[in-house]
Amino acid sequence: MPYKGKKAAECDVDHFETNECRVDNQIYKLSDICITVQEENIKREIIKYGPVVSQMLPYTDFLAYKEGSYHRTPESFKFSGYHLVKLIGWSKAMDGSTEWIAENSWGPDWGMNGYVRVLGRGDSGIDSYALGMQVIPYTVYDYMSMQNMRSSVDDYTSSYEQGDVDLGLTAQFGNQASEAQDEVDKLTGADEEEDDE
Repeated sequence: MPYKGKKAAECDVDHFETNECRVDNQIYKLSDICITVQEENIKREIIKYGPVVSQMLPYTDFLAYKEGSYHRTPESFKFSGYHLVKLIGWSKAMDGSTEWIAENSWGPDWGMNGYVRVLGRGDSGIDSYALGMQVIPYTVYDYMSMQNMRSSVDDYTSSYEQGDVDLGLTAQFGNQASEAQDEVDKLTGADEEEDDE
C-alpha cells in the first residue's frame, strides 16, 4: 500500500506569537564570563552566580565511579586530555578537605544519578580553576523582537547618517527653526566671525 501524505496546515505569518512552543522555548544570552582561580574564589562564584564549569584530569577509575568520594587509585592511569564537569556545590570531607559536588555529562546511569563527589586538591585538578558564566534567559519571541528592533534602529541610524532622514524641525517649527538659529548666531557672535572671514 503506497504512502499518502497529508498537506500540513499553513503556518500563521507571525508564528512567533501564535506558536506556543516557540514563544515559551528558552534561549540564553551570555552576558559575562569569569575565570576563577583557587578554591575560595570558586566557592564565591558558585554562591554568587550559581554552577561553574571546571576541568579535571580523567583517570581510568573515574569511568567506574559509583558512589562515595572520588579520588584517584594507585593502579589507574590518566587518559589524554581533560574532562569538563559542572560544579554545583561542595561539602567537607572527613579529613577536612573540600569535596566538590559535580554533575557529569554521562547521564543518570553513571555515578550517583549522574553526579560525583570529587576530593579537592587531589590528582584530578578539579579545583585548579573554573569558568563562571552569567546568562540572561529569553524566550525565542523576546529574542526575535529585540533583533527586529535592533535592525530597525540600525536602518534608521544609517539613513540619518546619509542625510535621508528629516528630523521634522522645519515641518514642526516652520521658519521659526532657522530664525531661532539666526538669533543664537547673533548672540554668540558666530555671525560676525563668518563676516570677518
